[in-house]
Amino acid sequence: MAETNKQISLQGSRDQSFSTLEDSGWSEVPVVKELSDWEFATNYRDAMRPVLLRDGCAAWKACERWSPQYFEEIAGSVTVPVKTLNRSEIKVSSWRLADYARFVMEQPPEGYGASSNARADPYCHDIPLLGLVENLAEDCQPFPANFLDPSYRSHWWRYSQFFMGPAGTVTPLHFDTLLSHNLFFQIYGAKQFTILPPSQAKCCGRRGWRWFDVDPEQPDHVRFPQYEQATPAVVTVCAGDILYMPPGTLHHVRSLSTSISFNIDFHTDRSVLHALAHANNGMPTEVAYYNAITALAVIAKMPESVTFPLYRPYLSYVS
Repeated sequence: MAETNKQISLQGSRDQSFSTLEDSGWSEVPVVKELSDWEFATNYRDAMRPVLLRDGCAAWKACERWSPQYFEEIAGSVTVPVKTLNRSEIKVSSWRLADYARFVMEQPPEGYGASSNARADPYCHDIPLLGLVENLAEDCQPFPANFLDPSYRSHWWRYSQFFMGPAGTVTPLHFDTLLSHNLFFQIYGAKQFTILPPSQAKCCGRRGWRWFDVDPEQPDHVRFPQYEQATPAVVTVCAGDILYMPPGTLHHVRSLSTSISFNIDFHTDRSVLHALAHANNGMPTEVAYYNAITALAVIAKMPESVTFPLYRPYLSYVS
């Protein structure tokens, strides 16, 4: 039986700019202990409903091994882009992973609650580390590859994006730029997600293609009076948990402690067609291009040897 992390209504009229997928049926974010491939596909992925799989990856060696010290030791020479985010821009700098891991270890390990101000610490955010150090995938078994579209399953780690950072780092409210499904794996530490369905984007002060100016933790109802109509769900994702978010889900993410995680943005034929239909709706040209490449893999079934080299730059794309 599912337990509920937070039972709240996520009803609302659709934001026609990018939401035509079914999101009005969200009434809760269920927390489940077991999830078969069929149940995931039928009840969540195809139904466009979020779900938290408690301890879904807790048995992985990654949950025993991965830490800032571990990455300093096994991949310290790798150069990674590190981002400093604020509400107006993203600054990117290059770090040796060993240097960044030591920086993280020097920060307080926890103690920044949801009411704390966002920290502008450098954040190792959205990097294809598992594709650069492929033996890391061996720490992530058994991997639920069947949750993904078949075109991603053989080399799922190539499509992953890695996150490591200190407590208190925040990614402001946004949706994933490709309008893709998001399968998120928390390995070390904990994060707090505040999520809203695409239909409530109109309440959140949209800026550009995928960013929003509302701070769900401290909303300014004078500046954004419509946000009073929004019904955000707050989900704490702990080490060993898997979170699934449907395409277009708005999410604000805070690291509650030193944190290591990764996710996979993936499309199905339905979601990539939906994304392509919005290519002229403010979607950046580069994003439309990566969605077109994905459609060749997912719908046209072109071989990965052809499509992945074209898709690979997306994994380091800053938008």
